[in-house]
Amino acid sequence: MNSKFGKTDLTTSPIVYGCMGGSGAFGAQDETDSIEALQEAFNVGINFFDTAEAYGNGYSEQLLSRALGDKRSELVISSKVATPNLAPDDVIEACERSLKNLGTDIIDLYMLHWPNRDVPLADSIGALKKLKADGKIRWYGVSNFGSNDIDDALELGDISVNQLPYHLYFRAIEFEVQPKCEAAGVPIMCYSSLMQGLLAGKYKSLDEFPVNRARTRMFDHRKWADAVHNENGAEEAGQELLDALWKLVDETGLSMEELAIGWLKTRRAVGGVIVGTRNAKQSRDLKKLLDVSLDDAVLQTLSDASNRLKQELGRDVDMWGKGRTR
Repeated sequence: MNSKFGKTDLTTSPIVYGCMGGSGAFGAQDETDSIEALQEAFNVGINFFDTAEAYGNGYSEQLLSRALGDKRSELVISSKVATPNLAPDDVIEACERSLKNLGTDIIDLYMLHWPNRDVPLADSIGALKKLKADGKIRWYGVSNFGSNDIDDALELGDISVNQLPYHLYFRAIEFEVQPKCEAAGVPIMCYSSLMQGLLAGKYKSLDEFPVNRARTRMFDHRKWADAVHNENGAEEAGQELLDALWKLVDETGLSMEELAIGWLKTRRAVGGVIVGTRNAKQSRDLKKLLDVSLDDAVLQTLSDASNRLKQELGRDVDMWGKGRTR
């Protein structure tokens, strides 16, 4: 089930445990629940854990250490340096903080979290290369790098990952970024894989979606107060996809989560699908996502059902429309 991650020597599970929620990013979170969720994710077969210094200002990294520090030799850990810290000395210092938070002497995969237009990319990548040479990290990569950004990064060295938003409701990377990553042998780690819960099978209508989560470019900024972009969205196409998904749930007997994650696991260049949970029970349910395999007809139906939304949202890979990528 586990496989080699791109050009690295890391062997990883196809599902990556996303640690962002444990830091309280999606609402109040009990610490015991977070620790048990991490432990149960490992128990069902997940060995790949993704965190970042920005998740709770290091708290997420500390939680991972407390939950699974005794299993460190069996884990693959990825973390990310925050955008304000991409000057070379700041990257080095951020990595040292993350190492301390994680209770480890090396990070398996270390990424620039978002591009920083005020710091030359060559300087940031140079700091990552130094960290690798010094034995502080095994491999390095980027996150949220669009078409031109990934071109620039690839010119500077061997990028081992690009972590991007990718799911049935957001296929913008397929226009340019995914083909470039595939050609360069750069695995994609998909985040927001369940679209903040929209793909978790809880909602029949987009109008039922929580207001504080309706922030992506699919949602009309004139209608949803938390949307910071200026786009009119593509809600008709989004509802059309939701209806098609419920129809497939009925026809296949699979959950919407299994359909969404099963589809992602088959996509070109995808090296890992990030999923987070809030408690031990939800983590135990991840076993079905590790095991799910969809037949070709279902995969094609999912692609066809989401194609209109893909076309209407276009190729901007910043899911929130804040203009941070290029």
